[in-house]
Amino acid sequence: MIGVEAALAAVLERTPLLASERVPLRQALGRVLREAAVADVDLPPFERSAMDGFALRAADAVGPVELRIAGERRAGQDAGDALEPGCAVRIMTGAPLPPGADAVEPVEKVRLERERWVGVAGPVAAGSHVAHRGSEVRAGSRVLEPGTRIDPAAVAVLATVGCAEVPVGLRPRVALLVTGDELVDVSEKPAGGRIRNANGFAVEQQVLRAGGLPESLGIAPDDRAALAAAMRPGLRADVLIVSGGVSAGDYDLVEDVFSELGVEVVFDAVSVKPGKPVVFGRTASTLVFGLPGNPVSAQVTFELFVRPALLRMQGQRSLARPTLTALTRAPLANRSRRQAHLPARIRTDGERIVADPIPSRGSADVVAHARANALIVLAADQREVPAGSRVPALLLDSFLDGWES
Repeated sequence: MIGVEAALAAVLERTPLLASERVPLRQALGRVLREAAVADVDLPPFERSAMDGFALRAADAVGPVELRIAGERRAGQDAGDALEPGCAVRIMTGAPLPPGADAVEPVEKVRLERERWVGVAGPVAAGSHVAHRGSEVRAGSRVLEPGTRIDPAAVAVLATVGCAEVPVGLRPRVALLVTGDELVDVSEKPAGGRIRNANGFAVEQQVLRAGGLPESLGIAPDDRAALAAAMRPGLRADVLIVSGGVSAGDYDLVEDVFSELGVEVVFDAVSVKPGKPVVFGRTASTLVFGLPGNPVSAQVTFELFVRPALLRMQGQRSLARPTLTALTRAPLANRSRRQAHLPARIRTDGERIVADPIPSRGSADVVAHARANALIVLAADQREVPAGSRVPALLLDSFLDGWES
């Protein structure tokens, strides 16, 4: 049995980087940038006003003064003629300063005098309320690094620097097979010892969240020949995930079928709870994961081992989930002698971050797991953790979805 960190390292060192493609900017959200984005112009590209007000020469406003209004500048206009001494120009936020102007006095600080004059209390310092050319970014500077997952803010950056087509990592093609004689489709009402197929849907959504392109291979029975026939198409994908049939029972046949199909099995047990019997291997072109059949075990082992591999394939730099330190509001126990991942709800309590452990009936309790927005991680040698202790909490996708509630 291998430890969690060693298992993840074994996965990542065998994970290839996929090729890249160029997509229109509107299709880049959620993809992984594969080349640095470089500014093609200074930002701002000219001296511009940061306020609605009056552009003036600071040397004319060392004290109270009345300045003649010599026109107006709006955003989108050019800078126009040079500003003469003793004059000011009405200016709008984002408009270029006229040559000679070096400060802006906000409109709420001035008084309008006669029709063409403005009173300024002064003094006004040079550079006041001016966004200087290149003060944000200089032309030729890198504004986004390769390996960045593109969010809406990154889309704005790419648009600003004129990146109409974006170089991104290919999305991994992920084949999903669920096994078990006990499984029925979600549309059927189970009877006689049967249960609905939850893993096929949950893992598919995890793949999508990680940027992969899932393809369902359906449900396969606990039969060696049927499993082999169902798995073969999946070995043409970048990743094959098989859920169920990886434990030590008489009908847990997945690992044997992996070997029959030429999969080099790297590990078949990890010191983790839930999810000990997780299997990882590969062929020349496909990463292969055997996840446990219990739904919580499947989801947790996906988070720990499959998700980082999918991100690495796309070229993402950051592979690990964020981890917070929180105060547990209830005692915790880990009697498994494995690294444990316990469902919890992270929230704020005044200035503290606290974790409310969620009672769970085990690795089939999908309802308890769905209520969690984090997993408290206990080391294999942590047997008892009293309430009020500081514990690491691995944040899940649901963390930002109303996490204070």
